[in-house]
Amino acid sequence: MSDQYKLKWQPTQEQLDSMILPAYTEIAKQSVAYVNEFGCPPEYVADMLRDIADALTSVHPQSEGDCSCC
Repeated sequence: MSDQYKLKWQPTQEQLDSMILPAYTEIAKQSVAYVNEFGCPPEYVADMLRDIADALTSVHPQSEGDCSCC
C-alpha cells in the first residue's frame, strides 16, 4: 500500500468519538479476556492481533483503487 493511500483517509471527530474509540475499547477488553481465558501471557494475544493486522494489510491492497469506504 502506498504512503499516499495510507495518509489519504482521516476519521472525523464524530467517527473517533462514536465508533473508533469504542471499538478500541472493546478490542482491548476482549484481548484482556482472552489472556485470562487462555491463561497465556499478554504477548501471545498481542501476537494474535499483529497477525490479524498483517492479514488485513495484505488483503486490502486489492481494493486500493476503490475507496468507497472513505
